[in-house]
Amino acid sequence: MSDIIDFGVYNTLEWEKLSTEYLHGLSDMGNTEAKEQLEQRYNAPIQNQKIGFGKFSGNLWIELDVDYLHWILNNVDTSNIKFILASKALKYKEENSPISNDEDFIDVIYVD
Repeated sequence: MSDIIDFGVYNTLEWEKLSTEYLHGLSDMGNTEAKEQLEQRYNAPIQNQKIGFGKFSGNLWIELDVDYLHWILNNVDTSNIKFILASKALKYKEENSPISNDEDFIDVIYVD
């Protein structure tokens, strides 16, 4: 697979710079390179996945605030790549937070 697109309006652009939405369109038209690029994106570890839209474009998914990840989950279709990546990022953040669940909390009693 070539790293550079050799056709259309994005001629000479790197495949990794295309949005997933555009790649899905190409893939639906039978473009095998777009399909391979999507497979790589879906299968890459979430800690390496970059956001390709909005004001956080270029940032890592795991850098997003938990509230924003929940907002994405509540506002996009479950089959959308954004939903899938937000789910993975949220799971990663939960599994790698210093306090992972309620059992880690310790009751503290203050005595004067």
